[in-house]
Amino acid sequence: MLRYLSPRGHGTVPDMMDFAWQAAFQAPHGSPVALLPVTARVELAAHRQARSEQSALDGLGENAHWSEPRAVQEIDTALSRWFRAAATPHAEAVADLNVLAFALSRAHRPDEAALVFRRIGRHMTAHPWDLLPAPERTFRYWRDQTTGRGT
Repeated sequence: MLRYLSPRGHGTVPDMMDFAWQAAFQAPHGSPVALLPVTARVELAAHRQARSEQSALDGLGENAHWSEPRAVQEIDTALSRWFRAAATPHAEAVADLNVLAFALSRAHRPDEAALVFRRIGRHMTAHPWDLLPAPERTFRYWRDQTTGRGT
């Protein structure tokens, strides 16, 4: 549904974000649906990157994208209502954990990213890391830097 409502699908940014926020707000504690606004924000970054010849993940625009108050709130909600809830693993847990690790690394929140990377281990998913140059190397860099593996 999120991809359908995305501007890369058949919708608009407001449609996509409103759906994600409403679904997350109504989701029970422990539900991975709490991550949906973060996933929508990754989709928004992908949309912006596709529209721009210069990567949307470079420069000041990207920092603002992940550090604006709404993004901080979305990440905090995903952490508290899903990641820290000790919920039963679900079929898309690895993909969801990769989205959260990606968002935390882009938001420069290494301590929290380390917890997520430890849970992921070596199980990288192509998306969202494919939004960055050298996705596998970038994933390993952030994983190793945040978890202390590189030291």
